Amino acid sequence: MLDVMRDRWNRIREAVQPKDLRRVFAVFLGLMLLAQVSLPSLVNRYYESQSRTYVYGQRLPRNFEQIHKDFPLVLRYIEKHLSDYDINVLFLGDSVAYGAGVGENETIPAYLEEELKGLFPGKKVRVWNLAVPGSEPGDLYCVLRRVSYLHPDAVVADFNLLFYGKASIQDPVAFNWLYLDPGLPADAVKKVNTVYPRPFPDRVAEFFDRYFPLYHYRELINSVLFGGHPRDKVEAKLKAVWQKLSGGGVVAASAASPGPAAAADRAKQREKVAFMYDSSPINTETNAAYLFSEAVLEFLERQEYPSFVFLTDQNRDILGPLVTNPGFVSNARLVESLLRRYQVPYLSFCGRMPGESFVDHVHLNPDGNRKVARELARELAPRLRGVSP
Repeated sequence: MLDVMRDRWNRIREAVQPKDLRRVFAVFLGLMLLAQVSLPSLVNRYYESQSRTYVYGQRLPRNFEQIHKDFPLVLRYIEKHLSDYDINVLFLGDSVAYGAGVGENETIPAYLEEELKGLFPGKKVRVWNLAVPGSEPGDLYCVLRRVSYLHPDAVVADFNLLFYGKASIQDPVAFNWLYLDPGLPADAVKKVNTVYPRPFPDRVAEFFDRYFPLYHYRELINSVLFGGHPRDKVEAKLKAVWQKLSGGGVVAASAASPGPAAAADRAKQREKVAFMYDSSPINTETNAAYLFSEAVLEFLERQEYPSFVFLTDQNRDILGPLVTNPGFVSNARLVESLLRRYQVPYLSFCGRMPGESFVDHVHLNPDGNRKVARELARELAPRLRGVSP
């Protein structure tokens, strides 16, 4: 009996064992082609099934891979629920608009919704927070063009002077998944390519991202299978183990100093973020961040719905000479002159927010967010009524 079973097992092994490398390659190639053909339809089915139960909260998830995964679901959810509200406002921007450092009900969009409800009694108002933390002006342009098909009642977007610093100059499109989104209009893709021609290695990566689903959907697959990238989970576990081994020193230190930062602490914070600030003059012909800002304003100016933009402030108590020097102040004036060129109303908060309104060098605390939201609501409400202030 054992000999018979062993003989059958050997026959099975021999049948499935590849005869040569050509067969291995053929099987591998066949599987790749099958995935290439079937993956887009499988992904579409995944989003269709998820959209039936998906509920959008006050803002996008914190994890970047989750944002990538959930963004199509968010758009489907908004499209499905637009008719539930009398007034729909899309709020776009970076981490300042997103509300980094505060709860989801303490953001500028959340307070703006609250203010507009007070100004429009009896009306159902929803402010949809579609801000992507870490985004650059190229990302803002892509998000704006991607969501414009929703035809909202208004769009609000924030411009940050960090947009025109070193980091944004080097990479004004931080998230390729926004630029490579198949829902992005063709003229928007052309605009991105015109404003920001990427080097050859980036072009190669984009080619694979655009035309090979296995590569394009890698973050989605990681998020679905693992709830994020497996590397991030390993790093989080290692960090937790290290904190236990070190007696939780990091947590204890942060809890032991709740008061306002001393001068030495402010200096350390300034040193950490100094790389993002640049006082060299903005070249309006070549600065991609500036050119993307122009593209955003040009598009908003052509729309039928009212729009509003605002320029965020920086924490001078922490940043000091990084934002008070003549070069930075001159750049801020240049950005404001850009805003004045278009028929898009704007507010500038530069130099207006006290240090106690911030949680760090640029993000506002709940009181600061409420102040900004109150002014935005006062300016936006007449335009939602169709009246020019």
